[in-house]
Amino acid sequence: MEKVTCPSCENEVPADTFCVRCGEELATATAGSGSDRKTFAAAPGERLSRPTLVSTIFPQLPNDSMQTFRVSLALGVVVIVALAAFGLFPVALIAAAILVPLLTVIYLYDVDVYEDQPYYVVGLTMLGGALAGVALALLSRAIAPADAAFVTEDAGSDVLLRGILLPALSVALILIGPLVLLRYRKFNDVLDGSTFGAASAIAFTGAQVLTQGFDFLADGPSPDGEFVPWLIRLLTIAIVVPVLTAGLLGAVGGALWLRYRAPVKDRDELGPLGNPPVAIVIAVVVLIVAAVVQIYLPGGASLAILAVMAVAALIWLRRVIHLGLLQEASEIEIGPDITCANCGAQTASHTFCQNCGISLRALPKSRLGQAPPPTGAPSGAEA
Repeated sequence: MEKVTCPSCENEVPADTFCVRCGEELATATAGSGSDRKTFAAAPGERLSRPTLVSTIFPQLPNDSMQTFRVSLALGVVVIVALAAFGLFPVALIAAAILVPLLTVIYLYDVDVYEDQPYYVVGLTMLGGALAGVALALLSRAIAPADAAFVTEDAGSDVLLRGILLPALSVALILIGPLVLLRYRKFNDVLDGSTFGAASAIAFTGAQVLTQGFDFLADGPSPDGEFVPWLIRLLTIAIVVPVLTAGLLGAVGGALWLRYRAPVKDRDELGPLGNPPVAIVIAVVVLIVAAVVQIYLPGGASLAILAVMAVAALIWLRRVIHLGLLQEASEIEIGPDITCANCGAQTASHTFCQNCGISLRALPKSRLGQAPPPTGAPSGAEA
């Protein structure tokens, strides 16, 4: 195939739509633009600053699967709203608590993120996060018991406990599994760290909600309650809280992998946000603010503020994932043609598809027969 010099990374690459090394569109690339790429490496059709939920929380899905997950998420929300409309609040609460965790389990298996150790990885992320959520909820119930009001009224809680201590402790518990996996150098991508952190956080939030509401779930399928307060709280539980927590802890996981698994030259690319202690402190502070907001503000105002915080967390996570995917281009030789699992076109085996521009590392590992990742990528210096 004809070769050209990419204006962005100044490497010789196949002449097509996108550079296989830096992912820039060859027709519009300028000198040095690869590191400032404006489109999201895991979804080239989206801007990097666009806080799209599915492509950020589930970045290793090709386009067709992303659409399926979007539809599934929307249908799940419709089901929750319908259950609440019929007064089936406990059932709606269960659906809200398991919606995003269920999609996450499906995602982990679909993309084969666990490589050859499925039970070990899923156990340390989803199962470990869920057990941590149950443990924290039981601790909360033992110290400061709560009834059904935890769903519709957050006021009246112990602010020191529920607003500060428990959110801070939750960060430590969520990170236990990812920190164990950090020891294994086979999981050497920033994308691995962000996925492990996000998955653990999502399982944690779902299990925590179910455990906190256990007594209420025993009161029958149709307890008394007003639709609007319930709906606001259910949407908070189903979407906003898990997305906020996954965004924050996914970014923390990515920062840990950036510091201890990425090449030394790339470790300062995110500035303070890529420093694990700083990232952890930010996550703790944001979760404390989120808890206090839910305690003191009415449901609608609380939902709005949490939604804004979730959007900011998604953008942070996208930047961590994006940097991790861009790192894969250095010191790798261009390999033979393969079939891109995202667009189905032939592309040279390297970092990005030359036809659609997606990062080949952001494609499901279960489809590696179609789009194998490049080999020879530096795994980073020892910490």
